[in-house]
Amino acid sequence: MRNLALFGVMSLIWGLTWAAIKFGIDAGVPPILLAGSRYLLTASILLLVVRELRSAFAEGRSGRIILSALLTNAGTYGLLFWGMQTVPSGLSGLVNLSLIPVLLFALSALVGEERPTWRHGIALGLGCVGLVGLFGSRLAEQHSENGMGLFAIVAGTCCYCIGSVVARPLIGPVKPLTLTMLHAIIGGAALMVIALATGEIEPGTMSSLISRPAIGSLLYLSILGTIVAYTLYLRLLKAWGTARAGLYAFIAPIIALAAGAWLFGETIGVAEIGGTMLLLLAAGIALSHNARHTPGEDRT
Repeated sequence: MRNLALFGVMSLIWGLTWAAIKFGIDAGVPPILLAGSRYLLTASILLLVVRELRSAFAEGRSGRIILSALLTNAGTYGLLFWGMQTVPSGLSGLVNLSLIPVLLFALSALVGEERPTWRHGIALGLGCVGLVGLFGSRLAEQHSENGMGLFAIVAGTCCYCIGSVVARPLIGPVKPLTLTMLHAIIGGAALMVIALATGEIEPGTMSSLISRPAIGSLLYLSILGTIVAYTLYLRLLKAWGTARAGLYAFIAPIIALAAGAWLFGETIGVAEIGGTMLLLLAAGIALSHNARHTPGEDRT
């Protein structure tokens, strides 16, 4: 029962994360700078409570820690934040959260956590059709920025799923909160290097970080979106496995879509809804069998 409650909290927080990102971007903060600032703020807060950083790198874990941090934080959120400049927050959340369970299930089968079945083929096939539906109308528009933004969100989702699989063996030897902080330091530093290289860091853009919407965005993303929700995710990743931890994707997209419509007046077209429903159906097929047959799971 406790894990289910934590799962609900995590899903709610991550469903609202997309609105928080949009507030920061709309405040004039460049996307890579916003993502990097999020993780450096997270690391600064966690420095007050985490004391086991050196031991985390013992027994040859350094490479896995660095790679998973670069994938789950730098790769994921650099691409997602950049894509959200042109893609509505509700649609961004739907694409990202619908695709996660399908990719996690495929990767789990690839590394041996799941046994490949006919469900994999159906789920991946439906997922591909869903992505075609999502991309088709966007790429057919007069300007390509929207389609490129959507592509960046899909690419960022792929980084996140691969990083989750890479990170799972670290949980246990490394405490979840410690791993959260290490990912924040490494990912945040990498994002800041990218922001500097792309010209996002300059006096005008740095001043945008101190506006009220930007501060609110960063506090939500750092404290709730990273310290609370990501630590809960790492705990569930250990307890439930890679694929089952991705079940939050059934709840968070609804929250993301509702928040986008309420806060920003965003509208979603028929093609986007149809493509997303296919992705959700693919996720359901991929996870339904696993949810009923995961051995040793605490189902209370």
